[in-house]
Amino acid sequence: MKEMFFDIEVIMLNKNASLANGCVIAVGGFDGVHLGHRAMLSALTEEAKRQKKPAAVFSFALSDRPKGNTALLASEDEKRRLLAESGVDAVYIASFSQIKDMPAEDFVLRLLYKRFGAASVICGYDFRFGSGRKGDFLLIKSLLSDKGVSVVTPDAVTENGVPVSSTAIRALIGEGRIEDANKLLGRRFCFSAEVIKGRQLGRKLGFPTANQKYPSSLVSARFGVYAVVCRLSGKEYGGVANIGIKPTVDNCGEVLCEVYLFGYNGDCYGEEMKTELVSFIRPEQKFDSLDLLRAQVDSDKEAAKKLLKEYGYNEI
Repeated sequence: MKEMFFDIEVIMLNKNASLANGCVIAVGGFDGVHLGHRAMLSALTEEAKRQKKPAAVFSFALSDRPKGNTALLASEDEKRRLLAESGVDAVYIASFSQIKDMPAEDFVLRLLYKRFGAASVICGYDFRFGSGRKGDFLLIKSLLSDKGVSVVTPDAVTENGVPVSSTAIRALIGEGRIEDANKLLGRRFCFSAEVIKGRQLGRKLGFPTANQKYPSSLVSARFGVYAVVCRLSGKEYGGVANIGIKPTVDNCGEVLCEVYLFGYNGDCYGEEMKTELVSFIRPEQKFDSLDLLRAQVDSDKEAAKKLLKEYGYNEI
């Protein structure tokens, strides 16, 4: 169920929850819902249970993010699914362009306190908001403490002494360090897209592939070959995928993900497939002949099977 109030979209993830008497609310981008975000969401749900209030998140529309920060770690649907899995009852979505110039005091008093009925606010230690990014958690505390509203700022989640952040994860994915990115995400980096028809060259070479357009809104994964796990028609398959522009046979410039699924023999054109990147095998490269390409694909398949088993996936 969706409702629109003053350009704020309200998405009820839990149909049994009610926002009529306020909520405990976490504020932030939550792109990717990585380990740092999950620490905030854990604090959110614990506080919501303590106060017997619904747990809500206030965030921005992914299509309207700050300039220079548009390479996403998850689609809107995936983000909402992850929030729901974390126990969030409702999500408030606002347009960044409409909120960015709001005075910080108005953001706290008019939006968080009056509009959302915040009984407690959860935010990151580095959260900034309002015109000129002048607002922070200290301002929220100073404005709401006399109203009985607490402010919770969980400690930063770190990996090797460095705070987990969306920026760090984007860099790892772009470098092909997908295993490290997945550790910080707390899940496999993934995307969902329709299976489309290609030139069917893989079928002629003995390795038919399920082709997807790589979502342009997501952070660019390093071009190359990956061990993957795919979810298709309610089933899960291990596989080997190439993400790139097919330099040997096409080089059309369009970024595609071509997946050879282990143990799949059906026709999946037009179906939605979720592809999860497990491990990077090698960079994309151009081959001088199709025979060399075929030999390399055979090698990649074996490498992918070995890696998937190492990561605990044995259904291949």
